[in-house]
Amino acid sequence: MIIVKFELEEARKHAGLTQAQLSDKSGVPQTTISGIENSGKTPNVVNARRLADALGIDVNDMIIEEVKS
Repeated sequence: MIIVKFELEEARKHAGLTQAQLSDKSGVPQTTISGIENSGKTPNVVNARRLADALGIDVNDMIIEEVKS
């Protein structure tokens, strides 16, 4: 089984942004950003793209696949 995780917090902190700043820059609500970081929620494609663009990285850089047996 492959589990996909979206690693936003590390990318956001590397960019030196707070959740509020990333929200302002991306247009993604802070509650959504918090849910992704703290509850492991997966963003929809539009929000994932907005977040990646705001961070200046490729969306694929935030996707981590884990194989669980």
